[in-house]
Amino acid sequence: MLERKLAQGTDKEAEIVEESIQHAKEAVMLDVKDGQSWYALGNAYLSSFFITGAWDQNKLYQSLKAYQNAEKDELASNNPDLYFNSAMVNRYLENYESALSGFHAASLKDPSLNAELEVQKLVKVLIKLEDSTINKGQMKSKRFASLVSSLRNENVKLSLKLVTTRSLHEGLNKGLSLMVKVLVFIQHENLVPLYYVVSDSEGSCCILSVYGLRNGVIKESDTVTLLEPSYRSIRVSWKDKTYDFKALRADFRQQILLNGRVPSVQDATCSTIRAQHILP
Repeated sequence: MLERKLAQGTDKEAEIVEESIQHAKEAVMLDVKDGQSWYALGNAYLSSFFITGAWDQNKLYQSLKAYQNAEKDELASNNPDLYFNSAMVNRYLENYESALSGFHAASLKDPSLNAELEVQKLVKVLIKLEDSTINKGQMKSKRFASLVSSLRNENVKLSLKLVTTRSLHEGLNKGLSLMVKVLVFIQHENLVPLYYVVSDSEGSCCILSVYGLRNGVIKESDTVTLLEPSYRSIRVSWKDKTYDFKALRADFRQQILLNGRVPSVQDATCSTIRAQHILP
């Protein structure tokens, strides 16, 4: 915890946070039933996710696993920050229903956390995502038809089989690629991820969430080719309302061809976001 505190704002922040992960692991090994040690490990992984650019899903999964182990300890399970941070991890993993439940649980344990505000913000995002796919980003029919038809004339050399959305299966689609047009950028209150409404050549609309790239790199009307795309049908039920939409996810720049080219290193971002309730 001290290492992470001292690392903030230094040139070696990422390196020092990685060292803190190792120390947190050592603490867990001393007593695998100590929820506070698991909680510290979860915080270290979550800090590393943010500091290294907010793109490495593996760090999120490791953080979530640590938080779940912390919850098994009765003392640690009373910590409202544990539920808040676990909800944050689920939000970035796009497990939206679990994120909503976690923020709500945190708000019940400690109303001063403003976790209920996170619930409201996330619900607002879900409404936008669902409405935007249904309404094709409010794009006029002629403009939409023109963009979709232009995809059929794109000539990008690919080693992966090019398919449309209906050929994708849930999860990672090995050996396949998907070409889409960006219809609109969806603004929301958080910096990560970047959300776009996209359409394939058959006019099927999805939400594309992008991690690890700067805002403004992908623009409306751009052609994005997703290499081995991650695809999900998202259905979230919350307080008698259900939100449905199809989702694509790109975690780092090498998964994307932007107008036929891989985005440059300069297009990548190193996120400065921090979880509100990660203890220093």
